[in-house]
Amino acid sequence: MTRRIITVIQIGLISTFMAACNATSGMNLPATATVDSETDQTAAPQTDEDTVQPAAPPSLVYSWDTEFSAFLSPPIEVRRLARDDCQADGYEVATVGTLALDGNIATATFICRGDFE
Repeated sequence: MTRRIITVIQIGLISTFMAACNATSGMNLPATATVDSETDQTAAPQTDEDTVQPAAPPSLVYSWDTEFSAFLSPPIEVRRLARDDCQADGYEVATVGTLALDGNIATATFICRGDFE
């Protein structure tokens, strides 16, 4: 009975170790960034000053190779790129709006939030 418990614990530790190794291996791959074309369209001319609506924050799309990782989150490099792009546009932070997975390629759409000057 104790041998069975020891075997189960060993399998659990080995699987945890392997999952941790796999999660960190995709961090050094380059990310690509594109600006969503829907946000680049100009708005129709406004006829009344009372109907002024604030412009929507830009959406930024980044993709990276996950190497079939069990841990799905944007790597720190991708999050820093998104934050820098948002700050260049006058916003404070970048948050993930959507996250899609196609095979081993993950694609995240970031939304800029915060003060717009």
